[in-house]
Amino acid sequence: MTLNPQFTAVLVDYDEALFTPPAWIAPLLAEQGIAWEAHLCNSDAEVVAAARAADVVLVQSVRRITGEMIAQLARCRCIARLSVGYDSTDIAAATARGIPVCNAPGYCTDDVAEHAWAFLLDGARHIGAQDRALREGRWDRLAAQPGKLLRGSTLGLIAFGRIGRAAAEKARGFGMTVLAYDPYVSASVMAPYSAHKVELDELLTRADFISLHPPLTPETFHMLGRREFALMRDGVVIANTSRGPVIEEAALIEALESGKVGAVGLDVMEEEPLPADSPLHRFPNVTLTPHTGASAVSAETVYRMGCRIVTEVHAGRRPPNMVNPEVV
Repeated sequence: MTLNPQFTAVLVDYDEALFTPPAWIAPLLAEQGIAWEAHLCNSDAEVVAAARAADVVLVQSVRRITGEMIAQLARCRCIARLSVGYDSTDIAAATARGIPVCNAPGYCTDDVAEHAWAFLLDGARHIGAQDRALREGRWDRLAAQPGKLLRGSTLGLIAFGRIGRAAAEKARGFGMTVLAYDPYVSASVMAPYSAHKVELDELLTRADFISLHPPLTPETFHMLGRREFALMRDGVVIANTSRGPVIEEAALIEALESGKVGAVGLDVMEEEPLPADSPLHRFPNVTLTPHTGASAVSAETVYRMGCRIVTEVHAGRRPPNMVNPEVV
């Protein structure tokens, strides 16, 4: 098939360490008359320059696509976020211009759920703290305290989408009671996962362990602040593998200082990369990872989802996984 340069898919940014685009993408799309370009843009201006003539703009990383940038993408027929989260794209601006925005849900469901469980288990057994003590030459058996048993304890899941449900399934083997807060999911959907639907305040007051899985929206921004931490049980263990700003970081630091929070695992932070002078570094009961919750997933998976979006738009069909279906 002759390549049609009039239809172009442009990837403007990607995680070079974990999600470099595979070499098979260009020839695969070329067979269907689609040109492919991949760029590592370092600024908004570079994104606009690379994507100005693109029919489909793809972003794998968390680089922001603002309304001002979208206004300059005159040919854009679709924006594809090759991730679950899409908060870094101005959805309202895209919708106003009639541009579908798609994401890639489900590609890392078990991966992120298992990452959350790694944090919860570490918070219960303090494996990281004990390891650090030994490496520093200290045989400190008190670094294992205070330990927490999972069996008979209560897990609170904030948001009950794909990842929250996968986390709930894994709780069964530990003999935990599972509470779930999600205003968009019914109790009947939660029941097969042995999860009990509750309001957020009830979850916070009853849970020994809390795992966060919501998207970042105006409603979930700082959904855990000073008031919410005050409701929690003393010594609660928290895992956040969703988005950093769902937790008010200053309030979390206060809760760590007071002992309200016994341990926390964060794969995401309010500012990424985490500043070297962040107070979070000084707490031995804080475990940090650099937004690697999806690191066990092959890049092949998410890019195949991206290619499907591109080919559907090229064919004039509704692309999959639209987050703003009202544009169609």
